[in-house]
Amino acid sequence: MSKININQELCKKDGICVQICPAAIFVQTEKATIPELIHEELCISCGHCVAVCPQGAISHIDFSPGSIKPINHDLIPSIEQITELLKARRSIREFKDKPVEKELIEKIIDGARFAPSAHNTQSTEFVVVQDKDLLNKITELTTHFLNKIIKQFSNPMLRKFFLLVARDETEGAIDLLPLIKVFVKHIEEGKDMILHNAPVLLIFHARRNVIFSSVNTNLALQNASLIAEGLGLGSFYVGFVTAACERDNSIQKLLSIPSTHQIYAVMALGYPKFEYNNWMERRPPKIEWK
Repeated sequence: MSKININQELCKKDGICVQICPAAIFVQTEKATIPELIHEELCISCGHCVAVCPQGAISHIDFSPGSIKPINHDLIPSIEQITELLKARRSIREFKDKPVEKELIEKIIDGARFAPSAHNTQSTEFVVVQDKDLLNKITELTTHFLNKIIKQFSNPMLRKFFLLVARDETEGAIDLLPLIKVFVKHIEEGKDMILHNAPVLLIFHARRNVIFSSVNTNLALQNASLIAEGLGLGSFYVGFVTAACERDNSIQKLLSIPSTHQIYAVMALGYPKFEYNNWMERRPPKIEWK
């Protein structure tokens, strides 16, 4: 059974579908003829053909009529609005003692799922952590990981070994060592330097064997952070938890995430305690024009 059907009565033979198909399964041997389909098994179900056809002549088995929505161009923000949002968004680490409503979290995840993914795998999956005991345990496991890093890189022999096998990563860890020690000291004094008392942790994970799964998850996280901003919520990328998950499976086991998966990104979420009224200029970009 064919996945894609071209309505010959509606088709205007403009060849747009041929030009936009990323899998090149539409071909037009001669101009002003109805396109033909080849190697349909290579279709990645991206929906480009259905979305672009001006006549609505293309139907796809993976997209029922109810799943195809018209774009409301009036709701698309201007370049000025998008730029202002990007400049205004900040990593928020001070949160109100207030839970985040389930429907808002669902809106954030809904926005995240529309992020691009390699070969349209849509590989990113999500775990929402709100349970206080689980949040505390994640902080505990991450702190244990940081203490392990301190011990490893404070040992001259181990530091020399790591520099031999992974110089760039080791040099980065050594540069961060003073900061990590300060963080651990504050944690031992009772201050949450990992999650900063965020009421929600959003875990982005995917199967390891999916191509570019790490990239896919981080693209989804960027979508999520912008949706959160639009909802009046604050968020930050929890780098230490992400780093701990890359090197240890304790948090993954705690959350019952399959061993075939990997946690690639973690985002803390909550209502901001303070309002930021200014955005700060960044360094000019380094650009080479070739």
